[in-house]
Amino acid sequence: MKMHSSYDYEFLNYPKIISGKCSLENIPAELAGYDAQKPLVIVRKSLGKNGALIKKFIRAFADSMVIIGAVYDEVEDYAGISLARDAAFLFRQRGCDSLIALGSGAAVDLAKAVNVLVSEKADNFSAYYEEKSISGILKPLIVVPAGLANGREASNSLIIDNREIKSDFLYPDVVVIDHRVAAGCSAADVTESAAIAFAQAFHSFIGNGGNPMVTAIAHPALSYLSQYLERGMKKPQDKEASVALVNASVMASIAYANAKPGITNLLAEELARATGISSGIFMGILLPVVIDFLVKDKTKISDELLLAAGGLDAYAAVAANERGQKGLEAAKQLVGDFSRALPVSLKELKVQKYIFPEIARAASQKSDGAFPAVDCAEILEASWEKTLTK
Repeated sequence: MKMHSSYDYEFLNYPKIISGKCSLENIPAELAGYDAQKPLVIVRKSLGKNGALIKKFIRAFADSMVIIGAVYDEVEDYAGISLARDAAFLFRQRGCDSLIALGSGAAVDLAKAVNVLVSEKADNFSAYYEEKSISGILKPLIVVPAGLANGREASNSLIIDNREIKSDFLYPDVVVIDHRVAAGCSAADVTESAAIAFAQAFHSFIGNGGNPMVTAIAHPALSYLSQYLERGMKKPQDKEASVALVNASVMASIAYANAKPGITNLLAEELARATGISSGIFMGILLPVVIDFLVKDKTKISDELLLAAGGLDAYAAVAANERGQKGLEAAKQLVGDFSRALPVSLKELKVQKYIFPEIARAASQKSDGAFPAVDCAEILEASWEKTLTK
């Protein structure tokens, strides 16, 4: 008897997630569970300049046996091998036994990279670029994400020197979401992070092969975005909205790590590598075009998309055979909320069209042919010069 597709799946959600008030104060107990008490803290430079935030973070360890081994705050938007070596040297010199990434994005990538160097006793990543596997469990890693996320905070991947390494050993052990850190970003940061989280959650619905666990995690991610995005963009310091949106980013990251890569993410990441511009900005530009492409291509869409993006009332009011189409419409409306705060087209960013063929080829190759290069090129061309009512 053939097994139903809904029961034929794989899913790994490794990190423990702690979210809410006083979450920072749980870190010492989590470290103790791994027999660790001397972490190296890697913090984004912009967060490190926030003296009040750092004091609040350190205060969370006041009544514990934890000793901060060192704080490394030389990373901002880019994680490179030289920074990883410097931080790994500091880790060894101070006798650290664990890592905490304070802030999102490159700080998390760097913390994962340092973890590989110190745990695997390596000096570079060349072997891992050539498909060498990470040999085993790494040092304990706790991630405390902020509002500016790149979508890898709770995932099994890192990007170092613009090259990606994947391994299930790269999942953080614990993700701690606390409003004191989550609310420390600008409206622009919130918007870019929302675009990344939306793209990851959206494509988790599209390309999960009927995986019910992926849908279960992607659903609240889209729901949080639908409910709190506008509020978070208007008031980035809003405690409830900031925690909800960081939760959305973390959940979307986990869902996407268990789903097939989405065309929006693949194209945006290739454009980001080629131009140095944030992938979140590109995702905001590409998403409306990709949704139109899916409508035109008559891609089969899960009914769950409408429920997550539009809510229960919208879902109940639509006939079952129309829910997929209405789900795309609800998704496009939500995309419009943050797209208006981002550049409208690739032309506006002065992206040169001559790079499109190579971008399309690379994205298609990384999708293992799921997205033909001709389709990728069509989406890029449509994103070059488009208009959006702001």
